[in-house]
Amino acid sequence: MFFSKLTTISAAASLLLLGVSAAPAALQERASCTYTSYAAIPSDVSGCSSVTLQGPFTVPANSVISLSLATGATLTFKDTITFAKGTLTSSSFLVTVTGTNINIDGTSGTLDGSGQSYYDGQGANGGIPKPKFFKLNNVSGKLTGLTILNSPVHTFSINNANGFTIDGVTIDDRGANYALGHNTDAFDVSSSTTLIIQNSHVYNNDDCLAVNSGKDIHFVNNYCYGGHGVSVGSIKTGKVVDGVYVSGTQIVNSMNGVRIKVYNDCTGGSVSNVKYDSVTLSGITDYGIVIEQDYTNSGATGTPGTGCPISGVTLSNIHGTMASGDGTAEYILCAACSGFNFSNIAITGAAKANSCTGVTGGNPCS
Repeated sequence: MFFSKLTTISAAASLLLLGVSAAPAALQERASCTYTSYAAIPSDVSGCSSVTLQGPFTVPANSVISLSLATGATLTFKDTITFAKGTLTSSSFLVTVTGTNINIDGTSGTLDGSGQSYYDGQGANGGIPKPKFFKLNNVSGKLTGLTILNSPVHTFSINNANGFTIDGVTIDDRGANYALGHNTDAFDVSSSTTLIIQNSHVYNNDDCLAVNSGKDIHFVNNYCYGGHGVSVGSIKTGKVVDGVYVSGTQIVNSMNGVRIKVYNDCTGGSVSNVKYDSVTLSGITDYGIVIEQDYTNSGATGTPGTGCPISGVTLSNIHGTMASGDGTAEYILCAACSGFNFSNIAITGAAKANSCTGVTGGNPCS
């Protein structure tokens, strides 16, 4: 009888009978954590092997979601999470995620930043204060399938990513005040290495991609509508871009198509090893291809700088049409550019002649 009773004692009790303490909570298997309201989300989720934010719910005005995930954790967005309009500025982010080897699953999730109520034509340059949307900081791993609506300004800010893939994301800022959206960049990249952005759809009013610094950046099979093009830059003093590869991408009803832009007063930086291949343009209003070293936030100066050279640029199989108006198919204004190679460029419908200054060889403007 004594032995039959012992067999029913819990494992923890058995350990105590043997003089062995049970493992502390910190050493036990991490939990799966699900939160169905903003108020329920804790400040520390490092004890969760998976985190699920289950909508629908609303994040109150001037509140944010900031998650530092455990190594290897999964973050899942489900249903719609709406961020109420507030007064946060562009130094704030509505969502911040950090973590190593993480998996962000947004295939059933939507984030709505209430951008239509912020749009005033001034973006981050003035008017009412507007927060940026989603910061990926010090991340590796992947993000799949998230839908983001109505970014106040700057949708994804990707900083210090190392080995990260964004796949199948939709960014859509269309709505009643869409025409007043400004600085709604889709993907802003800084100080990142081996980043892949692929199979995504973007409807915005600014750069579809803006690589401001980093190495080995891939932008593949994406669709960009309504913005300023697929860009390297704008490059500021001390910023280095080495290796950007854009392929299989459509740019539609946008101001520019292919774009490289360097501030005219830039020093100590550079752009090198950039390749655009198999890019289709449609309804481009200003420039099908534009490479300039005279950029400023308030407009081009017409005088290119020499402090941040551009080298090793390959453009091939760039096809498409300009919108009716006064656009230019190819425009280059350089003072320190070298190693350009253009082939199979066919952009029709431009009202103005091509203009290429400061670069020799490689067939630009041919």
